[in-house]
Amino acid sequence: MLKLYKRQLALLLSVLAFLILGYLLVKPGLPDYPAYLSGSPAANGTKGLYVLLKERGEPVKAWRKPWSSLPETQGHSLVVIQPLSLTDKDRENALRWVERGNDLLLFHSSPPEWTPFAYSKLEKVNTEAVPITDLLQPEAPTRTGSIAASVRIQEASGVEPLLRDEEGVVAARSQHGQGTVTLVLMPQWTRNDTVLANAHFELLWPYLPQDRQAVWFDDYHHGVQDKPGLLAIYPAWLLAVIAQAAAAAALWLWLKAVRFGPAYTPRSWTVRRGDETLLAAAGWYDRRGLAREALSHQEAYVRSLLREKWGVRTDATDGQILAAARLHGDKADAEWLAGLLASFRKARESSVYTSKQLEQDSRAADELIRKLEGK
Repeated sequence: MLKLYKRQLALLLSVLAFLILGYLLVKPGLPDYPAYLSGSPAANGTKGLYVLLKERGEPVKAWRKPWSSLPETQGHSLVVIQPLSLTDKDRENALRWVERGNDLLLFHSSPPEWTPFAYSKLEKVNTEAVPITDLLQPEAPTRTGSIAASVRIQEASGVEPLLRDEEGVVAARSQHGQGTVTLVLMPQWTRNDTVLANAHFELLWPYLPQDRQAVWFDDYHHGVQDKPGLLAIYPAWLLAVIAQAAAAAALWLWLKAVRFGPAYTPRSWTVRRGDETLLAAAGWYDRRGLAREALSHQEAYVRSLLREKWGVRTDATDGQILAAARLHGDKADAEWLAGLLASFRKARESSVYTSKQLEQDSRAADELIRKLEGK
């Protein structure tokens, strides 16, 4: 017994040693996300801002394609936070997209030249928290924030200042066509570790996209891109050859009378099978004493035909149905329909409804159905 206990203890210690050694040698690490990535939960990511906008009902999504592929629509917003690089082509594509009626929100501590924005360089950068003035909401309480940018936005024609510190304008907006470009010099305010510090989010919220059809967070300029589809990796000439070959193969099959469709069932078998099914269902209703239920199915079908033929709702009253009949049909049809509706009503209200009564009422309903179907 003692030997068995020692063996079990030795096995347990071996397993623990193996697990500890494996964890030390192959220690799982957190994924290395790029800074300012919308899906990054790291301290320098912007997932917090992404989630805050989503919780407030904004339709936020990640954009991982070139700006030349921005949707041809209006009412969208593109949030760009400290991109790694912006080319002149990117700027042209973005402004063309904005002019159609969209908004661009650019967070950049060293922004490129985006007309009409111009910048003045500071002699010294103060990274401590300083009072921030909201120029569009002067009644708002004064809040503080740290600004690491070495430039300030110059006030000029076509530039609407939004936020200011003691050194100058730190956020401004400009109209481009039917859309706007908003420039904010504090990208660090959007990071997960600072978005809720010093009321950064409260200062930014009035100028963040609101009530838009879509809010895109640009991940493309942080190195995250959607992989192209299967057809996108082939040259256009090869796709054209494949399409022509497919068309030629289809034509050849058509000329050879090759059929890939289903085999048609002989009509005689279908009719026989349909009659047998109908007789079986009728026998089941008869044996179960469900004459009233069978008539209700026929009434529902009559009402559906009246809706298709005259636009009468299926839950319309008898009076509404008769009014439509007098409007669309002749007097004989209206009288026939009145008698049929009375039969339906009497069947619903009577305590006993026999198969013989069903046969009489069903024949009357069949006559009306044939007229409505135009047979």
